[in-house]
Amino acid sequence: MDEIIKSYLDPRFRYVWARGPAVVRSREDALRDGLNCVALAHLVIRELFGRALPASLRSLELFRDDEHFEPIADGVLLAAGDLVWFGAADPRIPLVDFVPRFRDGELVNVADFAVNHVAVATGRRVNGHSLLLHASPVNGTNALWPLHRFAEHERYREIYGIRRLRGELRGDARRSVLDGG
Repeated sequence: MDEIIKSYLDPRFRYVWARGPAVVRSREDALRDGLNCVALAHLVIRELFGRALPASLRSLELFRDDEHFEPIADGVLLAAGDLVWFGAADPRIPLVDFVPRFRDGELVNVADFAVNHVAVATGRRVNGHSLLLHASPVNGTNALWPLHRFAEHERYREIYGIRRLRGELRGDARRSVLDGG
């Protein structure tokens, strides 16, 4: 497995819901103060591809971001760095009906947003299942789960989308990182 992905399995990383990308700007911040799933996605994307995403891309914003990411169809093999978005199968408000409300730049109706978790694909498979890295409130730290395990938890039963960093943003950085360069 890629050393960058493996390095995030350090048990010193603690899951903290409110520790998103605006607060967690580095691996050191994450080790000291904890991180959430979105902050982990930011850190891994930066290390895998050499691309720092704007800290303003929190959960809703990152999920909807078309400037940096493109959707990937179901059935496509997941590549290292792909983001997989999860949520409840029966949300209180269906995703298509969700209207975000903000106050002072913060999403105030986050509990109504059907999508509530993101994991980062490792590009590896075990027994036919893609392995995903995520900041896990279940484990209390970062964890590596096969894709099918997410469905065991009501909060993650539905996959709402898979997004890949746009090719022009991956450039040669992805190849050099994965090839050990």
